[in-house]
Parts: sequence; structure tokens; C-alpha cells
Amino acid sequence: MKVSKRQYYQTQKKFSKTLIIIPILILCFCILIFFQWNRIQLAIKGYNFAEQGMILSLDDKIIQDYLTNEKIENLESWNQYNNDKHYQEYSIYQQYHPAMKQQEIIQYIDTFYSNYYEKLIALHYPFENLLKYMQTASLNDFDYLIQQKLDYQQTEAYLSIQGCIYTDLKKYIESSKEPLEAVLSISYPFIDSHYKATQNYLIVDPNSYATLIKKGFQIASDYVPKDLVTPNIPFSPDCDNKQLRKAASDALEQMYQAALKKDLHLAINSAYRTYQQQKAIYDEYHQKYDEVTANGLVAIPGSSEHQLGLGVDLTSQSVIDGKWRFFGDTPEYQWVVKNAYQYGFILRYPSSQSALTGTANEPWHFRYVGKDIAKIIYENNWTLEDYTMHYGFTGQLEKIKKD
Repeated sequence: MKVSKRQYYQTQKKFSKTLIIIPILILCFCILIFFQWNRIQLAIKGYNFAEQGMILSLDDKIIQDYLTNEKIENLESWNQYNNDKHYQEYSIYQQYHPAMKQQEIIQYIDTFYSNYYEKLIALHYPFENLLKYMQTASLNDFDYLIQQKLDYQQTEAYLSIQGCIYTDLKKYIESSKEPLEAVLSISYPFIDSHYKATQNYLIVDPNSYATLIKKGFQIASDYVPKDLVTPNIPFSPDCDNKQLRKAASDALEQMYQAALKKDLHLAINSAYRTYQQQKAIYDEYHQKYDEVTANGLVAIPGSSEHQLGLGVDLTSQSVIDGKWRFFGDTPEYQWVVKNAYQYGFILRYPSSQSALTGTANEPWHFRYVGKDIAKIIYENNWTLEDYTMHYGFTGQLEKIKKD
């Protein structure tokens, strides 16, 4: 079909316009993408439109942190209170202290930035380290560093140690002791029960097998291990506390089977106890004996290894049958003392170390710490106190305020 010249030129004109419009549209799209790229990336991360606006109002460097780091949940919720827009730090601090109210978190972080941040940076503290210190540091702790003009080079080694107390830093430095020894001997001398416990500390997360629990170091009254099981070994007739944590239970079953091959018959006399059960025993002993004697015989509620689910009082079938009066006199005891470490257990309160442990001789009480630690303790003839003084605490401590 023949096309007229007019129709031909009109078609060519439309085609030419199309060729011009398409690149323009592509260019406009690219410009839009360029200027909205951060918003697009934030949307991909899961931030809603309002949250995107909150982030995009910040400095470019800070925006890049949001693009790099994990998404902050419930970002908008911080804006129900007046704040200085340190949203990432609010979120990090909330993870450290989940029970703290948002308004309190904002006050802590905003005060840190307004009063301490620049001065600490001037003392060469890396920002990443300051964030880590916030797990335990109060604003007064940061103020102490500034007032004492303690720079990062002076304090770094001490601040990396679990349990470091900021207001003792000058004492650590002046002692010229190795950092771990300085922290433990100066701030926690009562790890060694020769020294009276002058302060009580809460063990925040007592799940470590090496947790040191004794007078001065306690766990929450509502702490219950999540992995309690009942070992498949015999129990004494009056045993009401039959559970242990899974690892301790498995290890005890293995030790029981190994003893059987030697014609030795172990049994459990008492294992996991709740805080309330320990309190009942504690109260009973204090009715029978004077305070000093009772404290040497039974742990203060909250300071018992039985509540950890890692302490177990052993006996033997020969004691149950009346052939022996005390477990400490039996062949089973002699074998366990020599072999328990191979299964991750230690004799927790040897008679020769009562002054150090603060507990009278308990030949029946064994503590699960895991094979590696048990081997170290056994080969060095240590107690758990000795191990802690050489290796440090395994969990965070919180000072318990006195009534």
C-alpha cells in the first residue's frame, strides 16, 4: 500500500519524538534513583517511610552506618520522647539493658554525648570500645575517667577484664600488678574467703560451667537452669533433688558406669535445689547451730552450687546399706577423687582448703566444670577459687545495693 509523503513525514516525526523522549525518561529515572538511592536502600532493609525520613535527616556519615548495620526495630518508638537522634546507640544500649525504660536509655545516651563523648575521644578511647563499655559503665564511671585524666593506653588492659571497677582503676595502675591479678585482688579479695565479703555481686548470666558462686557472688532467686534432666543412676532413698544440667548429668552417668567396672557403686544424695529449698535448709541449720558454724556448713540462699544445677552430693550403695557410715571413708570416694576430673568434675570443698573456699570439708560435694577446666584444676591441685584468680570471671557482675 502506497504511503503519502505527508503520512510518511508524520510517522518519521513521531518516531523522532519517541527517540528523544525515551532517553529523557531514562535520564529522569536515573536522576530520581540517584537522589533517592539511600531511601530505596533503607526501604529494602525494611524501614518504613517515616523511619526513612528520620534516618535521612541525619548526617551523611551516620546514614551510611544505618545502611551498613542491621535494621533497628521499632525505630519510630524513640521519637515519642524528646531525644538527640542517637537511634543506633539507643538500640545498642537497649540490647545491653532490656529491662530499662526507653526514656532512661535516651537520657543516658544523650547525656553521654553532651557531657563525655568528646572528652573521652580526646583521651584516645575508640568509639567502638566506648559502646562496649556501656554494658557495665555508668555515666559516673565515664566521668571518673575524665576527672582522673586516665587515657585509653593506661586503662585498656584493665577495662577488658570482666569485673573491672572503674573507680578502682587508679589502684590497679599504681599496684604495678598484672591486670587480671590487680582487678581480682583489689576489687574482689574475698574470692579468697580469708577475706570477708564486703560487697555482694549478682552473677548476671550464671550459665557458664566455671561460674564461681559463694558468699559475695550470688545468682537471682528465680534462676532455674533451662536444661535440667534426671541422670540415669541410683539415688539414695531420701533424695528429693534428682536433676542436673544436661552436660553434668551425661558426665555423671559416664563416671557412674566407669566406677561400676571397678565394682564401685555410686549414687546421688542431692543435686539441683531451688532457691526456696536452699533457704529452708539454711534456716534449719541456723536454728540448730550458731551463725559461724551454720555459715560454714550450708551456703547462703542464692550462693549455692546446687541452684546452678552443677553441684551434686554423692554417696554410695555401701553407705545406703550401712556398711560405711560416711562417703568420705568409702572406696568409691577414693576412686572419684582420683578420677572425677576425667569426666569434668572436681572435689569442690577439700578439707585442706576450707579457709580459701569458706566451706567446711564436704567430701561428698562435687562440681561439674567441664573436662578442660577440671583437668587444669586437678593437675594444679587448685580449687575453683584458684582457677578464677588465674583465669578471671566468666560472666558479668552487677553490684547489689545494700538495704
